[in-house]
Order: sequence, then C-alpha cells, then structure tokens
Amino acid sequence: MLRRCCAWHVGLFSLAMAVCAGAQAQEAAQTPTADASMEPYTDLYDDAHYPNLLDTTLSVKGDLQEDTAIPTGWFRRPTGLQPWFAWKAGVRQRTGFSFGGSWMLLGQSYSSSRIDENTSVGSKVTFNFSLDLFNRNEPNALSLDMAVEDRRPIGTDLAPLQAGLGAGSLVPTAATYGDFSLGVTQLYLRQNLFGNKFQYTVGKIFAPNFIDAYPFFDDNRQFLTQAFSTSPTIASPLRGFGAVAAWYPTNGGLYLKPGMFTTHSDDTGSTIDDFFNESEHFYMLEVGWSGLARSGTPIQARAAMDANNIHLTGWYKDAEENGLPRAYGVAFNANYMYGANLMWFVRAGWSEGWLVDRSAAVGIGWRPTEHFSDLFGVAIGGSQPVNDVLRNQYSAEVFYRFHITPNFAITPDIQLQHRPSLNPAKDSLWVFSLRGRLTF
Repeated sequence: MLRRCCAWHVGLFSLAMAVCAGAQAQEAAQTPTADASMEPYTDLYDDAHYPNLLDTTLSVKGDLQEDTAIPTGWFRRPTGLQPWFAWKAGVRQRTGFSFGGSWMLLGQSYSSSRIDENTSVGSKVTFNFSLDLFNRNEPNALSLDMAVEDRRPIGTDLAPLQAGLGAGSLVPTAATYGDFSLGVTQLYLRQNLFGNKFQYTVGKIFAPNFIDAYPFFDDNRQFLTQAFSTSPTIASPLRGFGAVAAWYPTNGGLYLKPGMFTTHSDDTGSTIDDFFNESEHFYMLEVGWSGLARSGTPIQARAAMDANNIHLTGWYKDAEENGLPRAYGVAFNANYMYGANLMWFVRAGWSEGWLVDRSAAVGIGWRPTEHFSDLFGVAIGGSQPVNDVLRNQYSAEVFYRFHITPNFAITPDIQLQHRPSLNPAKDSLWVFSLRGRLTF
C-alpha cells in the first residue's frame, strides 16, 4: 500500500518538474503578458492580469476558454507553451476553429476501506475541439463542440470514483474520475440568438453542466466530493443526447432554463436512438436570477461563470424498464461575491425516488490577494440517504489550488466523510488527495 501511495506522489512531482523545466527555459518574468494574437480572447476576463475567480466548466467551451487565462502570483514562470497558445489563438481568429486539451492525475488515500482498496490513482486525458459553422466570430455564431476523453486507473485496481464508494462514502469522493477508454464524450451544437436573449444547445452533452450547476462544481479544478460539486439528490443523466435552452426575458437578470435528456447515458457511445425511441427521459426547469444574463456567455459555461446567481431547479425522471422508479425533486442554489476575491455559496436539495433524498451545503472560495491564480476552498454539508437503514453522512472538504506555471497546477485536498453511510463500522472516513492538471 505504501509503495502505491508513494508512486502517485512521485508521479505528480515528476510531472511538475517537467513542466517547470520547460517554463525555466524562457526568460523569467513576474507576470506574463498577453500576445497580440490573443486579443480575441481578452474579453474572457475583465483584466488579463487579474483572472476571474471562476474557472468555467467541464464542457468543451469551458476548457477552451480556460486555456487563455493568464495566472499570476509569486514563484511563477511564464509557460514554455506560450508560442503554442499564441498559434492556437491565431488559428481561432482566422478560421473559427479552436482546439486544446488537458491531462489530470489524481491520487487519493483513504483512512479505511470496506473493500481493502486504500489508495487509488486516476488519469483523465481530454481533447477539446470547437468550430464556428456559420457566422464566424459573431455573437450569433452556430458552433459545433466536441470532447474526446480517456479515463482510467493508473497503477491501482480502481479509479477514484469507484474506490471512494468502495471505501464507504455515500457520495463519490471524486465523481468524474472514472474508467472508460478513449472516445467521444460530448458532441453538440450551440448558439446565442436575438441579441443574447435566447440560447440553446442540442446533441450529446454532459447533463450536469446544465442541471443546478454553479461556479464550484468542476472537480477538475475545485471541490472533489460530489457533496459540493453537483447535488447528490438529483438523479441526473451523465453523457447522453439532450437539449437545453435558456431565455432571458428582461434586462434585470431573470432567466428560465428548460431541458430534456435521455436517461440512458453512454460515456463514449451514442444515445440518440434512446432519446427518440424510448419514453425514458429526464426533464428540468430552472428559474433564477443571473449576473450574466444577456452577456453572450455560452449556455454551457454560464452557470459555472456566474459570480452572482440564485436559482431553483425542478426536475422529473421517468420510470425505467430496468426497474428504476420515477423520481422527482427540487434543488436550490445561491452564490455571491463578497468583495473582489471571495465567493460564498448555499445549496440544498430534496427528492423522492432517488438514492439521496435530502442534502445541504455551505462554503466559500477565496482567491488570496497576492496569488490571484490560486484558489482556496472550504465547505461543509450533509446528505440523507433514502434507505432508513443507512445513517446520514456529513461532509467537509478543504483544498488549495497552486499554479506552478500558467498551465500547470497542483491541488492538495482533504475530505472528511463523517459517519460514512456505506461503512457503519467507521465513525469517520478521511480522504487525502493530490491533483495535478496540465493544459495544452
């Protein structure tokens, strides 16, 4: 066990050293400057040297936008990949075609495990592509987005998703670090219309990007446990065919966001036949107030970039032939900025017919004053399982994301799953994590 635990720490350390070596090959600078060819992207943040607190989404567009952020702070070096990013920006400006990728390595160590898997290491490789099919570089451009991904355990039997549940936690300790082979995980059309008063997306999409999403739901960059990423009370589909729209009827920030998805998810396959030929769907309607209403922010990135938001999400899932009953519920979210660098959030959920029927969470994210690119997060919450035999579980998590270079960050993370519902023999489950993320 100790050998495997050390192995994933050494792997992340080696990755960090490799990236730093490329950075040090360039002339040292306190703050990298934006290349002229990146001008089309400067509107992604209010100030290129003061990146937004928020970190986009698990969607294709979110990852591509995150490429253009310019992290700053102490002990930083300009990335050795800057010519690559400048060239990509030029291609985007000339052709309307964007592309990029990321590699993440997550190691988790569990204080106990019902299945004797006390360590787990997971790898996530993602390639993102986006093409403006019509109205290139215009607010009403019709765009086609695609994500190609590979996720798997490295050197351990189970990926963190499965290992965390096996350790006894009711909610995943790393919800998107699963196990599937290279394939297309997202492929969809998106467009803004009528002066950004209406927007839509249709195709194979990652449903949690749209259902009760908020700025800290991305476990690539922020909280890892599902207690604080997505609501554990929602019987959400994952990767499958669906459609979502958003309408902003007033200038005051009001929005309505309906959506419909097939309940059948397939990580790398197609579910379009299930959507049209099976009467097994997931429906949602979100009503709320958004600080980014009519801003032109893409529909799949709006929730995760919305610094000031309050919403109520209602949902309903059909019964399925495999025996899963119908389910329905509501979820609430409020997140607001306090000053320039701190955001607080309050979330809650209620459901009938799903595995977790009550949940609540509160927390903050803070961008330290002298480290605008780093992020500190802390949250607490609780989940109530539908099965009365299982006890309520209470979660706490704290992390610090540290950018070594603009395109490489490491994040130490600690979770406490108190009274783990699936392991009644233990009072507490501690989860120690180290995450590394490289964008290219």
